[in-house]
Amino acid sequence: MQIIIKEYDKTDAVQLKNLLDLSFEDEGLLSIVKNSKFKFAYSAFINDKLVGVIFGWESSFHPYCIYFRILSNLFYKMDDVEEKLLSKVESSVTIESPMQTSIWETSINVKNIYERNGFKEIRRTFMPVLKVSDFKEEVLPFNDKNNYMIKTLSEISPNNELMEKLSLVVRRSYEETHKENAVVDMEPDGWKKLILADDTVFDGSYLFLDTSGKKILAYSFLHESDVENLYELGWCGCSNKQFKRLIPQLILQQIKYSINQNVRSIVGEFDTTDSYAMEVLKTFPFAPCPAWITYQKK
Repeated sequence: MQIIIKEYDKTDAVQLKNLLDLSFEDEGLLSIVKNSKFKFAYSAFINDKLVGVIFGWESSFHPYCIYFRILSNLFYKMDDVEEKLLSKVESSVTIESPMQTSIWETSINVKNIYERNGFKEIRRTFMPVLKVSDFKEEVLPFNDKNNYMIKTLSEISPNNELMEKLSLVVRRSYEETHKENAVVDMEPDGWKKLILADDTVFDGSYLFLDTSGKKILAYSFLHESDVENLYELGWCGCSNKQFKRLIPQLILQQIKYSINQNVRSIVGEFDTTDSYAMEVLKTFPFAPCPAWITYQKK
């Protein structure tokens, strides 16, 4: 069957919605073509039926690559829809930055297509759930033998000096763990705004300070989610690798906090390129889940 590829048009939106449902994708992708960072969008048709789309966009936080996503109707996989959409972009669009996308590891067909077309895996991300309602608070250990000071974000947020130090530690940790897809150069005040986001749970975000109370050693943030009875673990990190062992102790505090708030579960996002996050994943009994694989082509 002949595939017709043309630039995406808003009249395709109804069929695109059906394609999103078929692909188990977030409808947030519908907003990409309306975004000022939108770079390209093509639709693939067979007999006037939308069988695939490819979107490309830029991120203001990670501006050094072009993000893209391909959606396709798996019932037409024998027609090489994905490869034809990729070929269309590479022949029609001037792209100077690396192209980057992510897929579930269970998407075997698309995984093979990307690898066949020169894309390299740069990381895997796990987003498992920890059912904290199964924990008994009194049996949760807390083993810090150094007597470091533990504080909540709500306790230190009024202190401008500590918040600036925290912003610098967070920036360094994030930059260290995202070298393959560098973050925008941003002043400490920008990082402070990200830390103090609207969905941040200030009383459930914890930090270790040194005995003087003037140096940030480790941190772990907690966030509200869109799901009832579910918190999200945020960024975690430390000022020096020797303090990485402290991070699980902060997670224990967040588990206790969640239990006291009658929250049943915590979900995390753990990149294999992030040694701090992986320290958490290997320490706690999160439920098994498939990996979200990120591919990049330079």
